[in-house]
Amino acid sequence: MVYYIIAIAAAIAALGITFNYIAHLGTVVKTAEGRGDQGMTVSTVLTRFFFSTMIIELVPIVVMILAYVLMDKPDNGLPIIPLVIIFAAAAFGIMQVLTRMNQKVPAEVKGQVRSFSLISLQLIISMPLVAVIFLFI
Repeated sequence: MVYYIIAIAAAIAALGITFNYIAHLGTVVKTAEGRGDQGMTVSTVLTRFFFSTMIIELVPIVVMILAYVLMDKPDNGLPIIPLVIIFAAAAFGIMQVLTRMNQKVPAEVKGQVRSFSLISLQLIISMPLVAVIFLFI
């Protein structure tokens, strides 16, 4: 049962960060083009993204640590279904970021969108990676 709790926590974190990336990507493009809110800069948008990502990751991290600390005895065998859940959530996030990273954007914004996408990709992959490590400890 602990394996499922860890897998669901990792999936929630990966999907939450993915949807957070999708929500902030349009704002980054608008702000870089000068069509965003008055006084808003790309660094302000990225600060909001990182703050909301921290909030999204907080609960799954606590749940994963508590599940690991409070588990009595690990289950025997290979946890196939939890691994499928973790890899499916990570694959969905990776596909969404790569799809949106390669979309048509103006040339002056392309570098900012690319770096924002690569940073988001690292954040999306981090929680499933931690969950896989927790599954095999």
